[in-house]
Amino acid sequence: MQVSNKNGTVTKATAPAQQKTEDRSLQVQDNTSKKQNKVTNTLKEALLEFQKLAVSAKKDGNNPHFSSSYSSLESVIKAVNQGNQFGLFFTQEMCADYICNENEPDIIQPKVKTTLHHVTDKQTFVSELPIILSKANMENPQKIGSAITYYKRYTLQSLYGLPSEDDDGNAVSNENKSSSNSSWR
Repeated sequence: MQVSNKNGTVTKATAPAQQKTEDRSLQVQDNTSKKQNKVTNTLKEALLEFQKLAVSAKKDGNNPHFSSSYSSLESVIKAVNQGNQFGLFFTQEMCADYICNENEPDIIQPKVKTTLHHVTDKQTFVSELPIILSKANMENPQKIGSAITYYKRYTLQSLYGLPSEDDDGNAVSNENKSSSNSSWR
């Protein structure tokens, strides 16, 4: 629709419904640009901004063996994903070290590797934990899976500096005491 003003200039008039839609789209663009402005230049700056939020993972897991609660991997991931607004993201992978022994068979040591990245900075922070279980437990997929999940959770918490209470660490620490003299090959 075109409207002439008192000077004779023709301008385009926008219908009220169309104007509201345009206003909403501008709001969305403004909010998007605000989020983009939170992205920092470096990994260290982004981690500092994230830690200023004082984020903690919700204790949503239950360990019936020790009558305790803990933050599940999903809860930790939800908490650390708040760092996305500053350009932070992470990767987690399974790796292995090959350990050569002179008088014994060589050992393949599996480990969880968690890497903290930033969208514009090439620097990374890495946390690696070897999976240490008895030989019998290394042949049990459920025990291995539990250990991987446990190690993913704690390497992620350590990189982001999330507070944690080691309520469910009892199972792993008791198991390690009984298997401290054994190694798996």
